[in-house]
Amino acid sequence: MPFAVEVTELTKVINEKILVDRISFSVEDGEIFGLLGSNGSGKTTTFNMLSGLLTPSSGTITILGKNIKELQKSKSEIGMVTQENSFYETLTVRENLEFFASQFGVSGEQTKERIKKLLGQMKLADKIDVMASKLSGGTKKRLNMACALMHDPKIIFLDEPTVGLDPIVRKEIWAVINELHKTKKTIIITSHYMEEIDYLCNRVVIMFAGKVVAYGTPAELKTKYKLKQMEDVFAHLMKPGI
Repeated sequence: MPFAVEVTELTKVINEKILVDRISFSVEDGEIFGLLGSNGSGKTTTFNMLSGLLTPSSGTITILGKNIKELQKSKSEIGMVTQENSFYETLTVRENLEFFASQFGVSGEQTKERIKKLLGQMKLADKIDVMASKLSGGTKKRLNMACALMHDPKIIFLDEPTVGLDPIVRKEIWAVINELHKTKKTIIITSHYMEEIDYLCNRVVIMFAGKVVAYGTPAELKTKYKLKQMEDVFAHLMKPGI
């Protein structure tokens, strides 16, 4: 079975500084894949190249059998959920979803069907006519995800989806992500919360100084380094000289 995402010798150089240094990995179709790294590790640069926001200096990215240039011509197969909310505060939940559907050319009938489906998945049904500015922080996160999914993408990029949320709301978002996973979506996620990565991800790449220093399932990595928590694995790998 072909991979949903294949990265080969991916490199990014800016102002003669190597930010990402010939990294390679693959993401299986329908899995939740984690991308981890501290500030300066190259994680964000890699994430931005994968999601089409940044052009690689060299190497290849293949997504759903297409190279990144082909994919950039039509982004209908990917959904990008950024840290900052992308919706309009002065529109209602319904109006925001209708607007984002229109941006991807979703037909009127499909729009109605997808709004109904996403309201259920994101637990937004009782907020459909509420102004976005009036929503709580966790509800805004769910609306932000719903807007990015109105065109029914096959791959979803989640950039720090629970940053700044309290533990209870964070777990509510985890439940939403797991529901998406059940629909066979491929999800690529960045996060600073090791518990989140351990709980959600099928596999993970950990980066340091622009290179991949670990690659596998959370269980495999904990076994390999004889540590009980992903947080401890991450701390171990961030030590100089490892």
